[in-house]
Amino acid sequence: MVGRAAPITAPDTEWWTTSRRRIFYDTHTPDWTDPHQRGRVPNPSFPVLSAVRPDEDLELMAGAGVDAVVLFAKCQYGNAYYPSEVGRPHGALAGRDLFGEQLAAAHRRGIRVIAYFSNMWDTAAAGAHPEWRLVPVDSRSDDGRWPTLCLRSGYRDYALAQVREIAELFPIDGLWSDILTAGPCVCGRCAAEFESEYGRPVPGSRADPGWLDLMHFWQGTLRDYLTEQREVLAEIRPDAALIPNFYATTFVDAITGLTASHLDAADIGSSEGYTDWHGLGFPSFAAAYVRGAVQDRPHEVLVSRFVHTWDFTLRSVAQLRFEAFTVAAHGAAVSVDDQPSATGAIEPEVYERLASVYGRIAEREPWLAGAAPVRWAGLWVGQSMRELDSVLGGPDAPAQGEQSALFPPSEAHPAPSDLVAAVTGSYRALVESHLPVAFVDERPASLARISEFQALVLADVLALGDQEVAALREFVEAGGGLVVTGPAGVRDSTGAPRPSRALEDLLGVRWGEPSEFRYPYVRLTDPDLLTILSATPLPHYGRILNLEPIVDDISVLARRTDPVLETDDVTYWHNNQPAPGPDTDAPVIVERRVGAGRVIVSAARLGNNHARLGHEGYRDLLAALVRRAGAGDPAVALEGGARGTEIIVMERGDELIVHLVTGAPVARLGVVGAPQPAAVEDIASLSLLRLRVPDDITEAARVVDGAAESLAVNGGCVTIRDADDWETIVLRRGS
Repeated sequence: MVGRAAPITAPDTEWWTTSRRRIFYDTHTPDWTDPHQRGRVPNPSFPVLSAVRPDEDLELMAGAGVDAVVLFAKCQYGNAYYPSEVGRPHGALAGRDLFGEQLAAAHRRGIRVIAYFSNMWDTAAAGAHPEWRLVPVDSRSDDGRWPTLCLRSGYRDYALAQVREIAELFPIDGLWSDILTAGPCVCGRCAAEFESEYGRPVPGSRADPGWLDLMHFWQGTLRDYLTEQREVLAEIRPDAALIPNFYATTFVDAITGLTASHLDAADIGSSEGYTDWHGLGFPSFAAAYVRGAVQDRPHEVLVSRFVHTWDFTLRSVAQLRFEAFTVAAHGAAVSVDDQPSATGAIEPEVYERLASVYGRIAEREPWLAGAAPVRWAGLWVGQSMRELDSVLGGPDAPAQGEQSALFPPSEAHPAPSDLVAAVTGSYRALVESHLPVAFVDERPASLARISEFQALVLADVLALGDQEVAALREFVEAGGGLVVTGPAGVRDSTGAPRPSRALEDLLGVRWGEPSEFRYPYVRLTDPDLLTILSATPLPHYGRILNLEPIVDDISVLARRTDPVLETDDVTYWHNNQPAPGPDTDAPVIVERRVGAGRVIVSAARLGNNHARLGHEGYRDLLAALVRRAGAGDPAVALEGGARGTEIIVMERGDELIVHLVTGAPVARLGVVGAPQPAAVEDIASLSLLRLRVPDDITEAARVVDGAAESLAVNGGCVTIRDADDWETIVLRRGS
């Protein structure tokens, strides 16, 4: 059980970094007295929000160990949950100040309150003011269920006035600013301002000139709006945190406008990390991504109580633990998304299950506070990559084959940019290989920190500016390792082809023409790699660009093998992809020394293929290259297999704090048209884990039930027996 906090009587900002156990009380509730929200409701007299009991509800949360809660001030329907004079109060409340009651009940129990505010989705305002509605660009038709509002219309003043009203009426501890990725808008106002600023008509699709300008135009719209929202809070509630929902990872098209630079206005960065959207690895990815975006400032990740998001199911305790522990181990606050019933009644079993989850996190808080990540591998994911993916990307080609055995086509992704597969495949390959990985980008503050890494990975980084190339050269010459996979620096910032001579000089190769065949193979030739990796050629979805050495000090690590044939409508091999055929001398992976460091270039797109093939070949190859470039293993390494265990290493003073988080997925059989998300239903149990530790580690301890129990350090290793889903090991250096 988690001890009760003292009642909150005054604002402060300390909770921004100490709060780790949150509830996102997801209370979007339609108001059937508004014809724009009612639709075909069979029983408009159904008593929505009739069973909300603030004291009982917040008592359940407090008993589960919740230390902060997101409560709804204004939802996506546009309803206010207090007697608003600016917005539209929810009719079912009949003048009741529900938000105020909930806030007071939370503060009495020592729970910080973050007010939820929907920005661009507002059903009521869209119905009452159709002139405020966003007009989507032609290629991004407005086919969603939520009417969207334009932030350059009169709605902007209306929304900001309501934020001001909330801040003036209530002692909120934060504002959760949602729905900032619903643009861009090309209404008459926006189109005229765009044409005035850029001197061209607003584009309709990525194929039109000005698509990049439209991104930048909408980025400016969001930046101005967030700046004004920040100013309102700073004026009235200077200790209240602004928390924009930063759902702008590689999964989101950059045309929506939200960028990492928008988080300059945030006090706490936030991202959704729902596993039914992007898999069991997504909470880890989201936590690392948002941490990089806010440059290690306070941040949170949302996970869900639901099996399928918002379907009123209940996740197993084991999965709640796995997702929450993954997020917490990365140093982020855990925010569990819960939704009450239509009457507003809360489900007690949710909090019964969460009690053990938040209890474990509370036990670990002494070892989470003040710890900073040990940086080893840096995965480059910049805003320019997202923007070029919007310009040059496209959907995967449809699966091919017999109905009973569909498979990706030989060129699964024919578009020049393949960002999501490149980044997610590379991230998972490194995590599964027990290599600590963090995200870096082209912002000056991020570039200033790359010297902290042993190796950097550039996966499909199509464009690099002169400042970035100079930073990479300085990093390598000082002893860093650089692994480039897929074409790099072959485009300018607009997407036009432009080889970067500065980058070529660093890599020692020039990118040539693509291979003739769409399904070639990668054949390792380096003796050292062949001692640890399979000699079996690796199949490669998509053509491989030829590498043309431009310096003499190039070593070839792998070459290309062509398939026996090119699959088409009349020529094919069995029912699947063609078998390996003739070997070629064409280099696929090369390396060279630059100063004190090492550069490895792979024309094969390693992360992309790991994402699509999903087996150990590309994972192990990428990890081997990163270790080679980084001159060995990290100082703390997990030995053996345990691919389902993620290692996160933090540092605090003379301590290294090692988190080992393990999931045990339940196997599923796929059903066409009804894919089931992988689930964790049993708490992981591992009989043995072994950590290799630095030579200067003289003491080790295992955190059990909130206390540190001594572990032996033998031969540079620490052994953990009977491990469960989250082990925390504290290593101390000798004096």
